[in-house]
Amino acid sequence: MANSIVSKNFTALSGLHPNMANLKIIGIVIGKTDVKGFPDRKNIGSERYTFSFTIRDSVTHFVNATSWGNRDYIRSLSDSFRVGECVIIENPLIQRKELEREEKFSPATPSHCKLLLSENHSTVKVCSSYEVDAKLISLIHLPVKESCDYYSLGDIVANGHSLDGRIINVLAAVRSVGEPKYFTTSDRRKGQRCEVKLYDETESSFAMICWDNESILLAQSWMPRKTVIFASDVRISFDKFRNCMTATVISKTIITTNPDTPEANILLNFIRENKETIPLDDEVDSYLKESINYTAISEDLQEVKKCSLGPELDLLQRMSVPAHYSALKIGKEQQCPL
Repeated sequence: MANSIVSKNFTALSGLHPNMANLKIIGIVIGKTDVKGFPDRKNIGSERYTFSFTIRDSVTHFVNATSWGNRDYIRSLSDSFRVGECVIIENPLIQRKELEREEKFSPATPSHCKLLLSENHSTVKVCSSYEVDAKLISLIHLPVKESCDYYSLGDIVANGHSLDGRIINVLAAVRSVGEPKYFTTSDRRKGQRCEVKLYDETESSFAMICWDNESILLAQSWMPRKTVIFASDVRISFDKFRNCMTATVISKTIITTNPDTPEANILLNFIRENKETIPLDDEVDSYLKESINYTAISEDLQEVKKCSLGPELDLLQRMSVPAHYSALKIGKEQQCPL
C-alpha cells in the first residue's frame, strides 16, 4: 500500500543528539560526494575509502552523513543510491560535528550533529517512491538557503574581481550541458570535467564547472532552456584564460533542480517566454564554424605562440582542442596583441 512506510518508527533529524543508539532515520538525499581513498594509517600500504551525503526529512532539518570502509563496500554503497532518492538509515553513530572544520568542506546544515555509517553496524536501504510520503519527496525541490539569498548572473559579472574566491548562491536557468570530459592526471588519478552554461534575465551565458561524478550525473538530467537550478555554495572565480567570471561546484555545494520558489517560478516564466529568442549553444557553434577563416586562424596561431601563453597553449593541446578553436578563444578572450 502506498505510503505504508511512513507509519514506521523513525527518529526525526530535529531530535538527534550525540550517543543516541539503535536509530532508524528516513530522509531524501539532497547532496552527495564522490568516493575518495586515503592512506590507512593503521595499515601501512593500504587505503580506506569514504564518501558523504546529505539527507533531509523536513523543510528546516537536514544533516550530513559519512561512511568509511574498504573500497568494495564504499563503492557498492555509493552506487546504490543517487540524489533525489529516499533512504532509510539504520544504526548510524551520532556525533557532534566540529562546526568550523567540517563545514569548510561539507554542506552547512542546521543540525549540531552528523551521522557516521559503519560497515559492520549500519545499513542504508533505498525506498521506493511509492512507499514514501509525497511531502518527503517534495523536499528535493526546496533550496537549503533562503529563496531570495542569491546573486543574479549579471550581479556576478558586474562585481567581477571583488567576488573572486567567494562562495555564494546562484539561481539560474540551464542553457546547455556539455559532454563530460575524462582525463588522467600526472600522478595517474582519473578525473572528469563538465561545463554547464547558465543564463537568466541579466546575463545570456555564464559557465559553471563540475569536477565530480555526482554533480555531472545530476547535470546530465537537466534540460536546456527548461530547467532552473538553485546552486547553494558554489565558488566564484575569475578565469584568466577566458577573461570572465565562472562558478565551480565544490564539496559544499548543494544543487536544487527546479526549485519550488517564487523567484524560480519568475525565472521559469522568463525562459518560457524567451525560448525562441535564445539560440541553443550548438546552433551558435555551428554558425561560428561556418564563418571561421581556418587558413587565417592557422596563421594567427603561429603569432599567438609568440605571446606569453605557453601554459595555456600546452593545456589546450593536452585537452585535444582543435587548433582553429584554440586560436579563436585565445585571440578573442585573451586579447593577445598579434
